[in-house]
Parts: sequence; C-alpha cells; structure tokens
Amino acid sequence: MKSKQKGLFADLNPRKIEELVGELRAGDGIDPREEAKQLRRERREERAGRGHGVHKQEQFYSQVQTAIESALQTAASPVLNRLAVREVVPQGGSLVVVLTPMEDAEAVDIAEANRAIEGAASMLRRELAAEITRKDTPNLSFVVLPAGARKVDE
Repeated sequence: MKSKQKGLFADLNPRKIEELVGELRAGDGIDPREEAKQLRRERREERAGRGHGVHKQEQFYSQVQTAIESALQTAASPVLNRLAVREVVPQGGSLVVVLTPMEDAEAVDIAEANRAIEGAASMLRRELAAEITRKDTPNLSFVVLPAGARKVDE
C-alpha cells in the first residue's frame, strides 16, 4: 500500500527527519515538483473565464458589442437605428447588453425602445451568431438606459 504523504521524506517518520536536518522548516520534505503543481493549480483557480484569461473575455465582449452595434444600424426599425451599445456585461450564463441613445440622435422613448428590442432580440442573436466563432451563441438580455445615464442604477 502506498503512503498518503508525498515527498522525499514520505517513508521517514518526523524524528528521523529531524536527525537529517538541523532545523525543520515548513516545506522540508516536500517534493519541489509537488509544490510547483500546487502553485499552478492555485494560479489556474484565480484566472477568470476557466481556461481563458481576462484578455480573451474582454476580446469576446468587444466582438459582441461590435456585432450588436452593426445589427442595430442595419435594422429596419428607426428606433433601433438610434441606439448604441454602451457595454456588454456577463451575468450568470448570459450577457447583458446595455444600450443608450446615440449622442447625436433625437430623444428615444425608453418603453418604445424596449418593445423594439424585444421584437428584434432573435434577429440580434442570429446576427451575433454569424459574426462570432463560438460553439454556442450566448443568451442575450438587453437594458435600455435613458440619454445621459451612466449606470443601470441611475
């Protein structure tokens, strides 16, 4: 049967280890390869986006923003043509697309814009799927902010 403890001194008891080294410190008797594996595991857990780094996630959000803005500008509805993507935020398993009226556009009725977005949601998702190269197209949620608002809370 194998010992549960790993390292150079796995088969030695603590008294024998003390005889071999003058002073017993933390990490003595641990295989450096095991320490390196543990450090890699810890670093991997700290990274966002599972196997991908933060840069890849930001790049993906930028691609989503560009694709949605392009689809809004080519839409048949003039209400959708006056909206721009402020940001794309992950929330759970989906993406929240925050929309605001364009700076040079005339005032947009928020209720009318929400109805137009609800009607065009499947078209926007289809356009997004055509633009990005992903196995699964993310689920999209839309929030329309009034002109001048900086955050969803305002």
